Amino acid sequence: MIDEIFTSINKLMPDFKARPQQVEMSRFIHQRLQQSQNRMAVVEAPTGVGKTLAYLSGAIETALNSKKLLVISTATVNLQQQLIQKDLPQFSAALPQPIRFMQIKGRRRYVCPSKLAQLATTPEQQDLTLDVDQKYQQVLRQTQAKNLFQDWDEHRWDGDRDSRTDAIDPALWHEVSTDSEGCAGKSCRYFISCPYYLLRKEMQLAQVVVVNHDLLLSDADLGGGLVLPNPEELILVFDEAHNLPQKALGHAAKALNFVQLYQTVETADSLMKKLPTALAFRQHDFGYMFKEIRQDLPAIINLLQQLLDILGSDATVNEMLEGRISEPRIFWGSPLLNALFIPCQKLLQHANSIYKHFSLIGKWIKEGLEKTQLSNKVGEALLPQVGTVQNIFGYLIDFMALFLDEDKAERPPNVRWLAQEQFAKQQTLVIHAGPMTAAGFLDRSLWQRAYGVVMTSATLRGMGLFQRFRADCGLQRYDEKHFLALPSPFKYQQQAVLKLPMMQYLPNENLPQWQQEVANQLKLIIDIQAATLVLFTSRQVMLQVYKQLPLSLKNLILLQGDQLSPKNMIVKHIQRIEAGRGSIIFGMDRFAEGVDLPGNLCTHVIITKLPFPVFTRPIEQARQEWIIKRGGQPFISLSLPAVSVKLIQACGRLLRKETDSGQITILDRRLLTKNYGKQLLSHLPDYQVITE
Repeated sequence: MIDEIFTSINKLMPDFKARPQQVEMSRFIHQRLQQSQNRMAVVEAPTGVGKTLAYLSGAIETALNSKKLLVISTATVNLQQQLIQKDLPQFSAALPQPIRFMQIKGRRRYVCPSKLAQLATTPEQQDLTLDVDQKYQQVLRQTQAKNLFQDWDEHRWDGDRDSRTDAIDPALWHEVSTDSEGCAGKSCRYFISCPYYLLRKEMQLAQVVVVNHDLLLSDADLGGGLVLPNPEELILVFDEAHNLPQKALGHAAKALNFVQLYQTVETADSLMKKLPTALAFRQHDFGYMFKEIRQDLPAIINLLQQLLDILGSDATVNEMLEGRISEPRIFWGSPLLNALFIPCQKLLQHANSIYKHFSLIGKWIKEGLEKTQLSNKVGEALLPQVGTVQNIFGYLIDFMALFLDEDKAERPPNVRWLAQEQFAKQQTLVIHAGPMTAAGFLDRSLWQRAYGVVMTSATLRGMGLFQRFRADCGLQRYDEKHFLALPSPFKYQQQAVLKLPMMQYLPNENLPQWQQEVANQLKLIIDIQAATLVLFTSRQVMLQVYKQLPLSLKNLILLQGDQLSPKNMIVKHIQRIEAGRGSIIFGMDRFAEGVDLPGNLCTHVIITKLPFPVFTRPIEQARQEWIIKRGGQPFISLSLPAVSVKLIQACGRLLRKETDSGQITILDRRLLTKNYGKQLLSHLPDYQVITE
């Protein structure tokens, strides 16, 4: 089928010519997905291979024949839009039978008509505790809610937050959207016209859906099957897969947020005043349960206060509160953890009780709505609050599973740390706990369950090896036949020159002198008539270099973090180049990957410094310690593979098409003078290298 698809696309688009690497990638994916088990394909496909068409061609036959939903997950909105608006329509047209495809977003991206109607139609309450500004904000919020409801009710808006051209206050949106626990489902009076359920209905007919990594990982974290079908019914394609380990780590970690828990207990306490009347039809069931909840809620408050007292008497915690240190770790067996342990165990017991009871209350409300034992107005008002209590205490249970899990010598320990954060306009202490890597989470939630998996990106290998990506993603049980690194279709020697000026100073030894030298180099090497991308690893350094440049260059520079957003910087840059003028982007990490400026939109990439990662976060520090404990070297195991990937990505901003050409300049002489620099250089594409 692969050959037929490429032939058909060639007929539809006469300019299209399948590249050998593209066909190889398609066949590799098809072969891996045809296996009876362990259907896993990991492909590094450099820019220019045409990986989107390759994975679509390689996976579609298996998806259609096995009646599995093909889910394409990406890290960026741009790629999702490109898939929906361009790639999938072209691909579908090339198939013997067109396929049905759509984009899926999380439930919270869609308005809940029931909650919106409640807010829009509730009479304004005169709350004497509110000041003039708060009353004004309240009126504004209700006015916007009324406008939103009118637009939705009169079919001028589809209920998708992203389709609004005006800004919606985040606090208001939280009030008028919901999650699964707060939803009345078929019992809701708006069920037939609900934006989310219209989407779900459409998804039942779809054969390919496009999502983002966060949605897919959130669904997996909750056990799967909430937004998407169960993983067993899916073939997953992770495009931009190099982002996956870090994204997954964020979903695997949990936190205990004191302000949030106090607010949730208040919500639960308020509900306890309303529920006996609302659930009168179940009164023979809830007497003992309500008695337990009324004991659990004060116990939760007491235990939270105990935890705060323990934390408040700790010297390290006070150093953090005074701003002298950030994110101190809590070590297993330390006096602080030992003091927290028993109150946390008790908190877990009460959290389990509250979670169990509120799950049942939510079930009763939904049944009451179905059997018309409860009015829609009452049931739909109660469900979101009951769902919030259930969700927050379920999350607390997950946190405790990580926090109270004893460290074992034979496996990487969980990492525990403290932070002071802003939540609901208040400063609060937050206790965090998470695994050292997302490997176990990904393997458990997805790899062991999904029907098939494809992972691809332009850069997956560090120092020429899949080793780090493999470990970070939990792919150790898959041998080399599951991995493929494709050669690039670009002729690097002819298309790009890599210049390495012999800088006098080093950024890690003589920072002020090196910054001045970078500024001097930029004056010499930037062509003010052309399109230049200058990449920095530090905002402070970027500003210092910018200050030392002449006005003639400053007038051409679009500075990240100045006035325009990165997206609008790119728009402005393109406008200048298309108008025949020069333009210079000064950017950081955001511009070192995922930015697509083909042809004359970028003819010179300047990398000021090797992009070594700075491991300052608690999980990163814990990984370094674990590697040392096992006899390894963090620099070789973590830093070098990471900088290798980042450097290849940064250089990759130059050549986006086979007809592109230009120059890369790296202003860091460690590439020439350090042994590791020579290794990094050897794993870059085969550019024409010029040392000066």
